[in-house]
Amino acid sequence: MTHREIEKRGWVEAYVERRLSATDAADFEEHYFRCEQCFSDVQAMEKFIAGLKYAGLRGLLDPKPARVAWFLPAFVFAAALSLVLGAGLAFVGLVRLPAREAQLKEALAAGKASRARIAELDQRADADMRPEANVPVVILEASRGNDPPNRLVVGGQTRTALLWLDVPSQRPWTRFRLTISTLDNREFKAIPSLTLHRLERNQNGALAVSLPAAQLATGSYLVRLFLDDEPGAPVIEEYRLAVVHN
Repeated sequence: MTHREIEKRGWVEAYVERRLSATDAADFEEHYFRCEQCFSDVQAMEKFIAGLKYAGLRGLLDPKPARVAWFLPAFVFAAALSLVLGAGLAFVGLVRLPAREAQLKEALAAGKASRARIAELDQRADADMRPEANVPVVILEASRGNDPPNRLVVGGQTRTALLWLDVPSQRPWTRFRLTISTLDNREFKAIPSLTLHRLERNQNGALAVSLPAAQLATGSYLVRLFLDDEPGAPVIEEYRLAVVHN
């Protein structure tokens, strides 16, 4: 929106009289805070209209007929009107306009902050949609006795981690259930459910389970594998997992 377009459309008077739409008012406000001429015009117009309204409320613009009113000197009325306008302009200039300007500046600042936040979220979403390279993988081996736990190292910028399980031989199309729990029974930070259902083996005969890295905090975990289609099925394999974030 240019200054010439605003003058051509008469937006200064329309803005002061609240006749602009919400969209046009927002466009004009964003312009006139950067345009000294428009800012000055708005202030002058608001002061003028406020003075006229005040004079009208006091009855100074429509005096009652009187037998001697026809010969009153013009300068007496002008002086009274000047006093009224001065009082109105003082109220608008000292109280109303500063408050209005502060509100508009605050609204503009909030709008800029919101746009910056939206841009940041868009960037994050775009990054999440891109394929991730160097996904950390841990091949889980069944734990027996004092065997050391399987170790998964997660980098600071890692988004996903992969658990690879070589499962025992089962009939074709078997589906599995995987549970993940902490050894000290504390809750996961970001996982609402620790059970993964209906898992199927890949073409290599293994289960490949992808998890958001943020869901696995540093600590020790117990991973258990079950048949998913059999209620109360016994544990097929049990794995100990140690997660380390670096």
